[in-house]
Amino acid sequence: MTAGRQSRFGQWAGVPVSQGDSGKSVPDEEKNKVPVKRPQPRPRPIKQDGGSRRAFASPRWIRVVFQPRVAVRKHASLTAPTVTFLDAGEVVEIAEVKAGWVRLADEEKDDRDVSDDCQAWVLQDGKEVSLGVLCEDWEPRWFCVVHEPQVAVRKKPSLQAHPVAFLKTGEIIEAAEVSQGWVRLSDADRKRLDVSEDCGAWVLINGHEKGLGRLLAASPPPPEQLAPLEEA
Repeated sequence: MTAGRQSRFGQWAGVPVSQGDSGKSVPDEEKNKVPVKRPQPRPRPIKQDGGSRRAFASPRWIRVVFQPRVAVRKHASLTAPTVTFLDAGEVVEIAEVKAGWVRLADEEKDDRDVSDDCQAWVLQDGKEVSLGVLCEDWEPRWFCVVHEPQVAVRKKPSLQAHPVAFLKTGEIIEAAEVSQGWVRLSDADRKRLDVSEDCGAWVLINGHEKGLGRLLAASPPPPEQLAPLEEA
């Protein structure tokens, strides 16, 4: 594993330094050189064709643990062309798992300018090629609103439930729970939105069934949370 490149582990809330990290301290000036990748607003949903449908009923994510990065390939094969890379520490949504490989969700492809005629596969289990685990299953703690202009916070995890608040595009929220494609807001976010204690606070992650596309995307913590993590 290569140790000369800083990972983004510390930029994701609750992420400990893993064995795949170098374990060496990084000067503050070096940390400041690493850009924080935040999800971008999506004006329209990605068109889902027959070959790119999701294999899961609820969203799933992986976190890259191999240093310094992993290749994203056109097909699920080590001989397939590389179409982009994922840096150590990145958390991305996946759409399919097949024989040790994971396929990125179409929104992840679009965010990285991968052409429509290419798939986007990442080797997750590299034990057969003496690389160990490259990516691990992960549940994000922070999400960013990417649907425009806003998304509803509902009393229950149901589209029929009454909205109790709204989140604007670009807002970052902390999840107290992720369940069946919904995020339950943290107590801090509930207080910020003035949602009463006797009321639920749930936000849908993907609105594909309603033709809305992705509503929330996994995100690094907000700036005020990043500084303590980087100093830790």
